[in-house]
Amino acid sequence: MLGAIAVDGGCYSVLDPMKCLGLCLASALLAAAQSDEIRVSAHVYSPPPQVRLVVQSQLVQLEVVVRDPHGRPVGGLKQGDFEILDEGKPREIAAFSVETRDVEQAAEPAQAAPAATPSASAPAPPAAPPRSTLLFFDDLHADPAELRRSQLAAQRFLKDGLGPGARAAVYAASQGPVLNFTGDLAALAAAIQKVRPHPRISEGGMQSCPRITPYQAYLIEFNLDYSALNAAVQELQHCTTKDPNESEDHTRDHKATDSDTIAVRAQASATWEQARRDTLNSLYAVDQALALLAGAPGTRVLLMVSTGFLSGMMGAELGATIDRAIHAGIVINALDAKGLWAEPPGRPFGEGPNAGFPLATFIFETSTIFSRNDAMNAVMAELAAGTGGLFFHSSNDLAGGFSQLAAVPETTYLLAFRPATEGAKGKYHKLKVRLTAGKGHYVQVRPGYFAPGNAPTSTHTELRPLDRQALASDVLTDIPIQLDGRLDKSAKGESEVSLAIHVDVSPLKFAKRNGRNIQKLTFIGALLDGDGNIVAAKEGVVDFALKDETLPRLTASGLNASLSLAAPPGPYRVRLVVQDADGKMASLNQTMEIPK
Repeated sequence: MLGAIAVDGGCYSVLDPMKCLGLCLASALLAAAQSDEIRVSAHVYSPPPQVRLVVQSQLVQLEVVVRDPHGRPVGGLKQGDFEILDEGKPREIAAFSVETRDVEQAAEPAQAAPAATPSASAPAPPAAPPRSTLLFFDDLHADPAELRRSQLAAQRFLKDGLGPGARAAVYAASQGPVLNFTGDLAALAAAIQKVRPHPRISEGGMQSCPRITPYQAYLIEFNLDYSALNAAVQELQHCTTKDPNESEDHTRDHKATDSDTIAVRAQASATWEQARRDTLNSLYAVDQALALLAGAPGTRVLLMVSTGFLSGMMGAELGATIDRAIHAGIVINALDAKGLWAEPPGRPFGEGPNAGFPLATFIFETSTIFSRNDAMNAVMAELAAGTGGLFFHSSNDLAGGFSQLAAVPETTYLLAFRPATEGAKGKYHKLKVRLTAGKGHYVQVRPGYFAPGNAPTSTHTELRPLDRQALASDVLTDIPIQLDGRLDKSAKGESEVSLAIHVDVSPLKFAKRNGRNIQKLTFIGALLDGDGNIVAAKEGVVDFALKDETLPRLTASGLNASLSLAAPPGPYRVRLVVQDADGKMASLNQTMEIPK
């Protein structure tokens, strides 16, 4: 018996038989203990939207903010002060206007000031679009004190207002939307207050001795720094050979053996895999937030509040997130919640011994403090740079950071130009807007656009087969599954649907890797209304790395999972889809009604 861990009314276990894999809540599931043989991750699910981008005219409009070296918006510029480069080629500015906002009179409508009176045949100056800002709190990597400072700063910023006509939403990475778009400042402040930390992995790693952090595991896994491996090996030697009666000698390094190196690399590989999966889940949360923001009107800004997370060797996934933002016309601004960051030498309390470890370990941990911080911040810097946004960091003035990143700037320049007729319809064009006279200012503008054709064009994001099945109604039987949906009560006494799921894993093919039996199951449980729209859904992933003695017990008993979904009263179709690592799928339906 390997034991079970209760998770909000469900449980996670590797028992014989293997019962109670709790999928009750995404946040609770992700916080559940991660077994050496079974690892679980999950999130609130909504299918990626098939975003439709329509070009109604041949004019490409740009919203430009010019900032001085201190980040303050710069006013007083004229049309002749700007130059537009489209794929490196100059484009004539066809229309130009200036939107100004008096900070002290933010409630008054902004006034447009065209640079010149256009002739009857000239395009009208572009009007300032409304502004939609999504406040994205990365509660998956939040230190409680840092999150609290960020919340206070955001609420302080809200007191000054978002600007006339601006709307904002609050989004938490672990649970999805906390509050949809609104201009109600009191409701926004209350929603921000609700966000709580939901860390998924420990920054101290999987073991206390040797202590291998996710960053150190990353360096070891990809052979980026030999000192990272040597530090862990020396600490392992110190842990396993130290005589409790001998005096301390911090300068002595024990000789490493091949078995020590193998053990350290195995621990580093497992730690990095955990960190990699955490990053993928975090990027998925950003993608879901982008999908929500893509449907908002006007200028769209995602303000990411985070302490950062590792994104090394995941350039393709990070690039895909940037592409989604560009397609939807979204600028990502990022705020480093750590503020003016400093970390003293030594280990945090509770993350292994703070003294007595080998000199090589101490030197590595002390010398890589700043490179680790830079690696954690890289994801925010790249998301901002790739979408034409700003990255606010190395400052404790978080309220000022919110004002710089989320407020409607005091001065915004609206430019429009006619793109060239040559080139493939829908091709992505890189844009650069610069000042004709170099003044040391920074020009903030989206980095590109998709070329319009002769008629309105549209692009659609591609759905995964799993997403398409979640929205379908047919029954698939490639994997034997059973579904039992029942009405239940939540902890608050509200009605919800509880799904009991059984998977017969005996037909599944387990690949052999590093002496383990590898397989993965992805679950989607959803409630769909009469029009086929998903009202509530959760997605969970179960990764298996089973020992040879565990696999027969799992195949004999099967896998049981439970999942709860809350929705407004009404009739629903329960949809369950399960997919394995080879792409085989199973799906079932059940009708249910949540009473009033």
